[in-house]
Amino acid sequence: MRIGTSLCGYALLLSAGAVRAADPPDPALGILQKRCGTCHGDSSGMSGLKLTSRENLLHGGSRGAAIVPGKSAESLLFQAVSHTGKVSMPPGGSIPEDEVKAIKTWIDRGAHWDGTPLPAQPPSVNWWAFHKPVRPAVPGAAANPIDAFLNEKMRAAHVEPAHPAEKLALLRRASYDLLGLPPTQEQIDKFLKDQSPDAWAKVIDKLLASPRYGEKWGRHWLDLVRYGDTAGYEHDPYILEGWRYRDYVIKSFNDDKPYDRFTKEQIAGDELYPDDPDARTGTGYYRVNANLDLGFKVEDLNVAQKRADWVDTTSAVFLGLTVGCARCHDHKFDPIPQRDYYRMQAIFAPAVNDKVLLDYNPAKFYDIAATKREFRLHQIGEQIARIEKPYRDSLRKQKIAKLPEPVRQAMQTKDEQRTKEQQGLVQQNFSKIQVSDDEVWAALSPADAERMQAISRRLVGMFAGYAPPPTAPGVVDVGREAPRTYIALRGNPDAPGDEVRPGFLTALGGGDIPDPPLHVKSTGRRKAFAAWLASAENPLFARVMVNRIWQYHFGAGLVKTSSDFGTRAGSPTHPALLDWLAVEFAERKWSIKAMHKLIMTSDAYRRSANPTPSAREHDPANELLSHMNRRRLESEEIHDAALQVSGELNLKMGGMPAVPPLAPEEMYGIIGKPDEAWMVSPDPAEHRRRSVYMLARRTFQQPMAEAFDTPDGVLTCPRRNESTTAPQSLALLNSRFMMGRARALAAKVKDADEAWRRVLGRAPDAGERAAAGDFLAKQEKLLNSRDGAMVELVRSLLNTNEFLYVD
Repeated sequence: MRIGTSLCGYALLLSAGAVRAADPPDPALGILQKRCGTCHGDSSGMSGLKLTSRENLLHGGSRGAAIVPGKSAESLLFQAVSHTGKVSMPPGGSIPEDEVKAIKTWIDRGAHWDGTPLPAQPPSVNWWAFHKPVRPAVPGAAANPIDAFLNEKMRAAHVEPAHPAEKLALLRRASYDLLGLPPTQEQIDKFLKDQSPDAWAKVIDKLLASPRYGEKWGRHWLDLVRYGDTAGYEHDPYILEGWRYRDYVIKSFNDDKPYDRFTKEQIAGDELYPDDPDARTGTGYYRVNANLDLGFKVEDLNVAQKRADWVDTTSAVFLGLTVGCARCHDHKFDPIPQRDYYRMQAIFAPAVNDKVLLDYNPAKFYDIAATKREFRLHQIGEQIARIEKPYRDSLRKQKIAKLPEPVRQAMQTKDEQRTKEQQGLVQQNFSKIQVSDDEVWAALSPADAERMQAISRRLVGMFAGYAPPPTAPGVVDVGREAPRTYIALRGNPDAPGDEVRPGFLTALGGGDIPDPPLHVKSTGRRKAFAAWLASAENPLFARVMVNRIWQYHFGAGLVKTSSDFGTRAGSPTHPALLDWLAVEFAERKWSIKAMHKLIMTSDAYRRSANPTPSAREHDPANELLSHMNRRRLESEEIHDAALQVSGELNLKMGGMPAVPPLAPEEMYGIIGKPDEAWMVSPDPAEHRRRSVYMLARRTFQQPMAEAFDTPDGVLTCPRRNESTTAPQSLALLNSRFMMGRARALAAKVKDADEAWRRVLGRAPDAGERAAAGDFLAKQEKLLNSRDGAMVELVRSLLNTNEFLYVD
């Protein structure tokens, strides 16, 4: 038994407010009930150890008996809690000394028990995150309750808040936060002139109504659900029509789809809303991950990896828990036994790939003309093969004739008559006699070439105006014949242990999912899971999402580890505020836009990014949020903002991924032939679309994305890194993309004042105007070109901190 691992949960989960049943006769049994029931109750039994009876303690778990009556020093239980054995827990602390002594005394006296089993302790009574949030009283008075909670802590810490931000900085902050784009000059002028009391609220409403909002916040969600247009691994094939899920996400944010509905559609849209193609498109969540669907002879490996990914990603994104740590053994820190991991995996076991038909018109889907077309394609294929065969055979014979004599003889010998040595020669030289289509076409006679061209014209004509039925990748439930799920010993799917039934996490009070009625086609497992997951009764569902919204506005969540609310996360900086927001989110019918407005109308959001002296002294990490956290633009924001200020941004929404041209040196490391792996969109307008619509390969990123920490889509990304490296400066100064934007903008501006307004949203001051004049004069003399000088000025502005950072 790994008693250190098994008991670290109860020792770490020391929290206030534990609900206790009636005390057993001996104090030690009360301690076992309080401290150990979470991980070692009848429903959990981590590491095989259940502490609900004397017999279970004597039987023990995987390390053996937990107690030796009369001998506490030899008892694994006492060694662990007293930190005197090979294993100690909790890893970062200890339980109270008086409780350790009580356990020792009880064991030394014979570990007597009156025979009454300890009642199962509800798993949610210990760690704060496993309690359902309850609306706390708002402390003090403030126009916005958020400020009341924040101000209370600042007063206690003697920290003064920063002054309100200037209007231009505030508008720029809001525009980037909600749209991922800088405000236009028209928006700036309008806001600066508006002195009405509701000017700021009107700005927020206008931004939230923009279709650009879904593109920005959809990108946040795509980071979380590890979205990609290709499947990754060594071949990185395309995920056909994976972009439909991307468009579904963007539309859902723009429509302000309630978050509980949004979640249910992704988890079980096919089971909950089978007649709603849009909801079923949400199950593309299961299809846009890295996978081996097109791999050769790796079906079992693919199934194991996908189910593991679904458990890991779902638990991290929607529950904020690292359930994936329990894949190979019981979780070392949270009360999540390995059995629970595979109970969750059993929920997803009946899900298989499916195509969601977005248009249910039978005339389009069951196309008689398409059937005829397939037959004609077969006939044409045979016709092409007959024309090509003599040329292909002749070319192959010519290549064989050029080979060395032993190889030539081996090639000309029938398969069944070849010696072992000849078989080896054939295998080694087989590629040398292959004939490409280009070689065949080059050898065709004029008459046969004309026949082939006629066939090509006929093929083009057959597909004129043809469009395949609109479909999206999704999943469907296989029904009652769902595969069985077994615990994988040490995480090895080829070493099955006990069979498990589908169920929810015991740490959150979850139970088993029953078998469906006989008349139902689906197992209903994901349907039941979605209903449990997206419920206000789930203590983590609302907390995790409001914490993410907070993080994307302030740079850090109230819980810093936004995808881990377990015991290693620690406590929130403002626990009462987090619970108040979680309850408010549910009561506002899960409206994400409503939460944006609530947060952005607070004084905290509207403060300057310049800290006060007291904040520097008492709160250097700005956990009290006395001022706004300054941040650098993300790669997509740099790309899109550069296009917008240069007047080139194409605001077309949705559709297939756009692929811009890249220089050969920018394609270093791409898998496969560049013209196949990076097929440039023929329409130049596509090259200037927003980044969210650009092709997202898992094994290759565009230079700007790679330099500025864009996630690769292999794992869920709850928060992007913000590194500072030399390639970033090179990408901003010298990349083809940024040079192109500088030239485009320089051609549109007539002087430095206009360049300043386009790039920075304001006019230059007197000193800047004078410096710009000197710079232009020197560059014009150096380059012998006024246009070239303006390009250099614009390029400099695109590299300023004022353009690249949001205050």
